[in-house]
Amino acid sequence: MRAVPNGIDASLEMMPVQPVTPGSSLPSGLYLFFAPGDRPDTDAIASLIDGVDNTPLSAQISHRPAGEAGWLELLASGLTFDLIGLRPGEGGRMMDAAQSFGFTDAAMPEAFEVVELVPSGHIVSGAGLVPILRTMMNLAANLVLELPVLAVGWGPAQTRMEPAYFCRSVLNWLGGGPFPALGLTGLVRAEDGSVTSRGLTHFMGQEIQLQGLRGESAADSVKIAMRVIDQLVRRGRIDAPMKIDAGGQTLLAEPSQIGRLVLLWRENDG
Repeated sequence: MRAVPNGIDASLEMMPVQPVTPGSSLPSGLYLFFAPGDRPDTDAIASLIDGVDNTPLSAQISHRPAGEAGWLELLASGLTFDLIGLRPGEGGRMMDAAQSFGFTDAAMPEAFEVVELVPSGHIVSGAGLVPILRTMMNLAANLVLELPVLAVGWGPAQTRMEPAYFCRSVLNWLGGGPFPALGLTGLVRAEDGSVTSRGLTHFMGQEIQLQGLRGESAADSVKIAMRVIDQLVRRGRIDAPMKIDAGGQTLLAEPSQIGRLVLLWRENDG
């Protein structure tokens, strides 16, 4: 995977010019990437959760299959999640990443093994509900802090994040900060300067497309899109035209008649 720099101003390098299909079906789990041979086993996860080495996680093991199944069901805040791909079982599924965030000049190795964290079967239908997402992200961040994870993938946005970047941005969001739009969603810039989200559908049922503005830098366009995404994750879907304040700039938000897309126009551009 090609390494990319940190920060909003580096976002041009993180945004391929390509179309996005709103509402496309993507895996709804987190993917923890390990170097070959570094995947934890079930005992290692049990030790973390039981507080061995003074590193307790806010979760319990609610089901541990017999034998070498290589997965655990974890209970956190009354919700259950499956941790799949543990040793000695086979690794989890790979995911394709369209964008990467938080990596420095150190390139990622080509070979990976994966452990997946996904909502358990009885809550998978509500995987996009904010309480479930927040609980899963908190659980994942605590696991990443304690394990030799090389990267964290997020299926709905087809993104891959550097572990410290993932933990910092997610835990800041869970603590009341802005939604981590560069990571839990992807942002794609087209040749006309417009910016379209990828993966926002998982949080609010719609993607956004911000109209390009002549003379506006890509970094400034991305910052505006991030502010809008933060508001919409808090607010929910848009079913009628409305105005949105994006950091002192007023945007007109209009849900499209076809597909799950919110069009964002600059108020002064008609």
